[in-house]
Amino acid sequence: MYVDDNKFLFLPLGGVGKIGMNVSLYHVHGKWIMIDLGAGFADPDSMPGVDLVVADISFIRERRKDLVGVVLTHAHEDHIGAIPYLWEDLRCPIYATKFTASFVRSKVEQFSLNIPIVEVDPGVPLELGPFTLEFVSMTHSIPEMHSIAVRTDLGSVLHTGDWKLDTNPVIGSVSDLEKLKRLGDDGILAVVSDSTNIFTEGTSGSEGSLHDSILDIVKRCKNRVAISLFASNVARISTLSRIAKETGRKVVVLGRSLSRALGAAHECGYLDDPENFLDGRENINLPKEKVLYLCTGCQGEPMAATARLASGSHPFATLESGDTVIFSSKIIPGNERRIFRVFNKLVQQGVEVVTEFTESVHVSGHPSRTDVRTLYSLLKPKLCLPVHGEYIHMYEHARLAEECGIERCIVSSPGNVIDLVERKVIDTVDCGVYGVDGEFLRSADDSVISARRKMRDAGAVIVTLLMNRDHQLIREPLVIAPGALDSTEDHVLLSEVARKISAGVAGRRPKNIKGYIRNLVFAFLKDVVKGKPLVEVQLEYVN
Repeated sequence: MYVDDNKFLFLPLGGVGKIGMNVSLYHVHGKWIMIDLGAGFADPDSMPGVDLVVADISFIRERRKDLVGVVLTHAHEDHIGAIPYLWEDLRCPIYATKFTASFVRSKVEQFSLNIPIVEVDPGVPLELGPFTLEFVSMTHSIPEMHSIAVRTDLGSVLHTGDWKLDTNPVIGSVSDLEKLKRLGDDGILAVVSDSTNIFTEGTSGSEGSLHDSILDIVKRCKNRVAISLFASNVARISTLSRIAKETGRKVVVLGRSLSRALGAAHECGYLDDPENFLDGRENINLPKEKVLYLCTGCQGEPMAATARLASGSHPFATLESGDTVIFSSKIIPGNERRIFRVFNKLVQQGVEVVTEFTESVHVSGHPSRTDVRTLYSLLKPKLCLPVHGEYIHMYEHARLAEECGIERCIVSSPGNVIDLVERKVIDTVDCGVYGVDGEFLRSADDSVISARRKMRDAGAVIVTLLMNRDHQLIREPLVIAPGALDSTEDHVLLSEVARKISAGVAGRRPKNIKGYIRNLVFAFLKDVVKGKPLVEVQLEYVN
């Protein structure tokens, strides 16, 4: 793609069309900045065996000499979670406020990365190349959330990050409406803003309002209480710590990401009661009426603490009939199936499950329609760019912005290149998604992921041939077909497959045996097995 150095551009690599994986680029005068580098939840249908996805950043990797830095709005995983996996492709400084910097340092420790993380003073503008960045304190469910005003000689944009209006946020600042108004008075080309909660009329609810309702639930519980939440929701953790003290319980922390969040919160002074938090190993001798588990895995992640409690596989903690699990979170679209799987496992054991559907146990950290109207009345931008949502959220956000008198709205897709001055899409760059699969990043069409999909959908056929050095079969081929054919019930069919293979390979040279056998198996089973199983052929030579 040709980039005109004199254009002021916005390019989302993630965070649009799907909740999570927020990665945004801005360009002016030949230089780029990145705002946030987040991860998202994988689609189990297209990427079986993968929990986490990150954006394809090959576009900016090829231009990294012109990338002046990565600037973080806050420390939630969908804004920082890809740093350990993608930073080596960028190798530039990361700029963040104290709490976010502490959180990121803790996160990347296990990856042995020497990342230059620069702590910024949010009260002082940050000069990066042709960009001047101003930080605007905004309320969210985590400390030190800041919108970022991106100022250039071609105009200014406000990148909101996650935000809401809340006069009692428990932890962190209230949204700085005076600074927003000043930015609006100075003139704003565009607002790039959160769409997650756009269907909620009125307010988003106050974080401070949750204390009394959750306290009432915990008071009526006679046995163990487990609360599942997003690990970095420090405001919620503070509320739950207070409730534990008021009910004579100890907070037992289950999950590494929760431990990291607590460490950063204590280090930066947002939590002042470390003695009230126990490691999972320390809860063995606690009476069950004194236990309040704090758990990772509110989105049903199979290896997180909540799912392991539900399956009885957690090494340090247990649940039984009469216990209560509170899901103090919302369901992110796409995670419904695995979350309900956890719900079902719990209730089948006699565990009471409490969710936002039945009790007041969660408020959103994102702006309601009323909040969005207030934002636009203060900023008066010429262009609205909805982000941080599924397409249904983003289109609704655009409709609301038009009602607020915004002249132009663009609902973008990953890879769209938007001219912020001309207010139009001028190009699109290739932009995909990679699944984090252990130490590897894999695309959806990677051979390993494709093989998993095949095995999931149609099983596998594994053919083993024992041959001598003259390429003659020593014995009948061994054929097994896990997930495709039953070794007992379908033994006659498997024997027929083996005989056809024996007849077909006679006299064939090794270079075409494997392909020949795959085609033979496909042809033979096409009317017997639904779909196309994965066919693997192994040649073993013996003297």
